[in-house]
Amino acid sequence: MANLEEAIRLSPRSQLLVIWHLCEGWAALTAERHEEAVVFAARAREANPEFPDIYAVLASAYGHLGNATAGMAALDQLSQRMPGLTGSDERLSRPFARASDRERYLEGLRKAGIPA
Repeated sequence: MANLEEAIRLSPRSQLLVIWHLCEGWAALTAERHEEAVVFAARAREANPEFPDIYAVLASAYGHLGNATAGMAALDQLSQRMPGLTGSDERLSRPFARASDRERYLEGLRKAGIPA
C-alpha cells in the first residue's frame, strides 16, 4: 500500500492511476476492509470508468457489506464491459495468487449476485 500511495502522490495525473487505485481496492478486499475497497474502486472509476475490474471490486465489496442494490449495479456495469461473465470465469482469478484470497473475492461476487 505504501508503494501505491507514493506512486499516486508522485504522479497524480498518470494514466496508470486507475491501476494503482484498483490495486489498492484488491489489497483492501484481501484484508477484508470492504468499505475501503469501495473507496479505492470509486477512485479508480474516476480515473477511468471503462476499466472492467473496477466493477468487480465494487461488486465483491458490496456483496460482503450486504448492499445488494449497489452490488447488482456494479455487476451490471461489469457485465456491460465483460459480456457473458460468470462466477467461474478464469478472468476473475486475477490478481490473487492465494486460493483463499481468490475465494473470498468470488464469495463477495456471489453475494452480489454474479451468475454461477
